[in-house]
Amino acid sequence: MDELLLESDQVSGPNDWSSDGRLLLFRNIDPKTGMDLWVLPVSGEKKPFPFLKTPFEEREGQFSPDGKWIAYQSNESGRFEIYVQPFPGPGGKFQVSANGGTQWRWNKNGKEIFYVSLDSKMMAVLVKLPPDGRSLETGTPAALFPVRLAGGPLPGPYKQQYDVSADGQRFLVNLAAADGAASPINIIYNWKPKAVK
Repeated sequence: MDELLLESDQVSGPNDWSSDGRLLLFRNIDPKTGMDLWVLPVSGEKKPFPFLKTPFEEREGQFSPDGKWIAYQSNESGRFEIYVQPFPGPGGKFQVSANGGTQWRWNKNGKEIFYVSLDSKMMAVLVKLPPDGRSLETGTPAALFPVRLAGGPLPGPYKQQYDVSADGQRFLVNLAAADGAASPINIIYNWKPKAVK
């Protein structure tokens, strides 16, 4: 049976569910503050509350696997970068990307974040998330491989254009089609398989 979770006169859309299924993280476009991140409990009062509401664009929020942190991308520095904050707080905000980043994803183990650099490289950065939410240790972002995502690295209407396997070792990527490069089609006429003896 369908159930209306949120009624609003502003444009809203889902980003992520908490791992326990109790909270929905969603984006909301406010005429005054732009794109913000909100949280909606799906039981009890079901009253949404803001997680991030600033004059900048906060988008594509996702809960960490343990539900104690939220990672997102923001253009507050003048370009999109990846940030992590404790949820529900209090605690600081920590930048994990370097020189720009978009389209990020958590490794399922919660110890690594993948993202796409603005020059179209798949990046990985190790993160250590202490339970107190007051500090965060990150490694140096490392380039894994170049990637030509459909739509490019900057966020658009298509969100993340890749996914990561549960072990963090394989990527399924929606690649941009090569411009003007046609794939050959081979047709075999009158083919008959050999009989198996």
